[in-house]
Amino acid sequence: TQSYLYHAYGLVFPLHLTRRDDDPDYLWDIYEESVPMSTYLVAFVVCDFANQTDSTGTVGVWARQDAIKSTNYALSIAPRILNYFERFFNISYPLDKLDMIALPDFSAGAMENFGLITYRETAMLYEEGISAISNKQRVATVIAHEISHQWFGNLVTIKWWNDLWLNEGFASYMEYLGVDAVEPSWMSMDLFVVGELQNVFALDALSSSHPISVEVANPDEINDIFDRISYGKGASIIRMMDHFLTSEVFRRGLNTYLKTMIFDSATQDDLWGYLTDEARKSGVFDGEMSVKEIMDTWTLQTGFPLITVARDYASGAIELHQQRFFIINQTVEEDKSPIWWIPVTFTTRSQLNFQNTTPTHWLRGEKSIVLEGVKIDPSDWIIVNVQQSGYYRVNYGEENWHKIVNELNNPKMYHSIAPSNRAQLIDDALNLARGGYLDYVIALDVTRYLRHETDYVPWKSALGGLTFIDSMLQKTGQYDTFRRYCISLLEKVYNEVGFEDVPGSSMLTVYKRVDILQFACSLGYSDCVDMSVQKFSMWIHEANPDVQNTVSSNLKNLIYCTAIKHGDLRIWDFAWERFRKTRVASEKEILLTALGCSREPWILIRYLDRSLSDAYGIRKQDVFRVFGAVSSSDIGQTIVFKYMRSNWEHIKEYLGSTMSNLNSILKYGTRRLNTRYELDELKRFADVHLKDSGRTVRQAIEKTEANIAWMERNFDVITEWLENVTTS
Repeated sequence: TQSYLYHAYGLVFPLHLTRRDDDPDYLWDIYEESVPMSTYLVAFVVCDFANQTDSTGTVGVWARQDAIKSTNYALSIAPRILNYFERFFNISYPLDKLDMIALPDFSAGAMENFGLITYRETAMLYEEGISAISNKQRVATVIAHEISHQWFGNLVTIKWWNDLWLNEGFASYMEYLGVDAVEPSWMSMDLFVVGELQNVFALDALSSSHPISVEVANPDEINDIFDRISYGKGASIIRMMDHFLTSEVFRRGLNTYLKTMIFDSATQDDLWGYLTDEARKSGVFDGEMSVKEIMDTWTLQTGFPLITVARDYASGAIELHQQRFFIINQTVEEDKSPIWWIPVTFTTRSQLNFQNTTPTHWLRGEKSIVLEGVKIDPSDWIIVNVQQSGYYRVNYGEENWHKIVNELNNPKMYHSIAPSNRAQLIDDALNLARGGYLDYVIALDVTRYLRHETDYVPWKSALGGLTFIDSMLQKTGQYDTFRRYCISLLEKVYNEVGFEDVPGSSMLTVYKRVDILQFACSLGYSDCVDMSVQKFSMWIHEANPDVQNTVSSNLKNLIYCTAIKHGDLRIWDFAWERFRKTRVASEKEILLTALGCSREPWILIRYLDRSLSDAYGIRKQDVFRVFGAVSSSDIGQTIVFKYMRSNWEHIKEYLGSTMSNLNSILKYGTRRLNTRYELDELKRFADVHLKDSGRTVRQAIEKTEANIAWMERNFDVITEWLENVTTS
C-alpha cells in the first residue's frame, strides 16, 4: 500500500492505493461519494505544493513551496467572502471544505471547480511590499468571483452553454459585492461603472457584437462567447435588474431559485420566473410586468439603446426616444430596429436626486414616451440614468448640453452632480461624438471642466475617451496641439497626486495617482518622465537590485515602462534580467508588460521572437501580454501588425489550436489601425489566414473601418477646436 496526499473537489485526504487480489495489476482507491455536480466542475490535483488552512479548517490554500507566503492575503479574505455569500444567498456552503490552488501555468484566469478552485498565480498570490494594490484588488476580485460560483453555477448550474452569460455575468457582478463586503474602504461599487459597464460599451456598439444568450453547437462556438459581452454586459444588466427590482426583492428571488433548483440545472427563464413572483408579491411589479419580458429584450437582442431626451422648453414636457447605439451612427429600418424595456431614472438641478435608482418611468418596449406628470423649469438641466444604473447611453439637445457644461465648468458647482454621473456625462459625450450622434465641439467642451476635477471615477472615464483620440492623432502632424491641451487639463490634479505614495492613502487615491501619472508620462510631460527615469536609475545602481527595489510597488508599471521607453539597450537588458530572475508572479507580469514599451524596432521584434520560444521563460499563457504590450504605442502597433501577418502560421503552431490566445493577439495587433492601406492589408491577411477566426476578425475589420470613418469625419473639427482652445 502506498499513501499520497490527494485532493479532489475540495476534500483533502490521504490517498491509499491498494492492490486487490482479483486484479493484481492495478492499484485501487475508493472515494467518498461527491455531491451531485456537473462534470465540467470536477477537478483533481496531484502535487508537492505547500499549503495553509484557516483556523476553522474549512478553507485551504496551496502554492509552490517558495510562494506559499504569498497566499496569506487570499487565506485571510476567502473565509470572510465565503461567510458573506452564505448570508447573501441564505444557504450554507454545501461542501465540507474549500481549497484554492495557485498554478504556475494556467490558460484561464481561474476556474470555479466545486470545492477546488484553480487560479493563475497572479490571480491568487499577493506579496506585501512587492505587489501593487491593483494586484491586491485583483486577487480579492477573482476570489470573490469564483466563490460566488459555488452557489450560482455549481449548486445550480446552467442547462446549456447558451446561458453561459448567466453564470459569468452573475459572478462578475457578485465579485463587486463580495469585495465591498470585505474591503469596504475600496469603494468597489463606485468602480463598477468605469470598470465594467463603460468598458463593455465599446464592444457592444459594434454591429458584429452578439446577444448575451447565444445558441452554441460546438466547442469553438463555446470558446467564442467567453468574452466581455458574457462577463461585463452580463454583470451590467444584472446590476440594472438589482436596481429596478430593489436589492431586497432581488435577494429573496435568488434564494427561492437556488433552494428550489438545488443540485439541478436551469435556464435563465427559471430564474426570471422566481424573480417575477417575488416582484409581484412585494408590489414592485404590477400584474402585467414580468422579468422575462423585460430581460429578454436585453439578453436575446444584440447591442444596447441610446435614449435621446427631447425638451419642450415652453411647456416643460420631456420626451424620450430610443434607438440602438452603433460605433458609427447608421440608419436602421424601422421594422428591424430592436426595442428594449428600459427603466428610466432622472434628476434635475432644482430637485437633485443622485441616490434613488428605482425607476420612476419605463419605456415598455416602445419607441418613445412622454414622461407623464413631469414638467421641468426651462432654466434647469436634466440628467437621465442616475448613477448610470441602466445599461444605456443618453443624448440631449444642444441647449441642455450647454446647461450641463456650464454647471460643470463652475468650480463651485460641479460637485452638485454625483461623481458617477460626471463620469457618465464624459463617457457618453465623447462616445456620442465618436459615433456621430453629437457635435465633437460639445463633447470636447465637456472635457474642459476637468481642469478642476479631482475625483477618480470621472477622471477614469475621461482618460478612456481621451486615450482613444490620442491613439488616432499620434501619427499626425497636429498631435502636439492635442498633447498640450491634455497636459493643461492634468496640471492641477497632477500636482495634487504627486509622485510619491502616501502611507494610508485610499485605494481610489492610489488609482488616481497611478492613472494620472501614467497619462502624463505617456504625453511626454517632462516632470513625469524625468522622475520615472530617475527612480529607475536609482534601482539599477542599488548594490543588489535583485533584492533591493526602491521603486514604489504601485508605480512600478509606470516607472518601468517610462524608463524603458526613454532608455537604451542597457535599460532594457536590466529589466529583462529582473524578469528572468524574479519568482514573484505579479512582478513578472509587470516586467513582461514594461519590456514592450521600448521604441527601438529591433528590440521589439526580438522581444516578439523571444515570446514564441520556450528558451526564454515566457509562458505560453503570457504570449498575448507581450503582443499587447508592444502594440500599446504607435511604433509598436505597426511592428506587431506586420509581425503578426508575417509569422501567423508559426504563432498558431507554437500556441496550439486554442483560439483565445490567438484572438487576443489579433485584437491587440489591429486596435490602432486607422488608414485605408492598413484596412486593405488586414482584409488580405484575413482572407488567407483567418477564415476560421469568426467574430474576432469581423470585429477587427469593423473597428478599423470605424477608425477610418472617425478620422475622415472628425480630424479637421477636432484639430480646429484644439487650435482655438490652446491659442486662447
